[in-house]
Amino acid sequence: MSAHKVFHLMRWAWDVTEGHRLATGYPIHQVDITVLAGMAGLIGINPAHLERVDLARPLLLAPVPELGNLVIDGWHRVHQALRTGITHLPARLLTSEDEQRIRIKT
Repeated sequence: MSAHKVFHLMRWAWDVTEGHRLATGYPIHQVDITVLAGMAGLIGINPAHLERVDLARPLLLAPVPELGNLVIDGWHRVHQALRTGITHLPARLLTSEDEQRIRIKT
């Protein structure tokens, strides 16, 4: 069994692998990532990974109480897009029920 990818932010954590499984078949929307520029600086990334990201792969967003729609997978894509002047990326949005199912801790 492979390990699940987990995204951590402050006191929260989400099972990203399970989130992608739940989002399979959800519609893909183009989202404005310029609103994420301020938060992007708070998310640690591996700069060596930036050149290898696939900007066509949808971000995974979760509706998080107190935070709104949060990118829980795709921050390297967000960083690369912002760095190269791209303002919109494809994304899938989980439901509130999905978010609660994949949240590991609060």
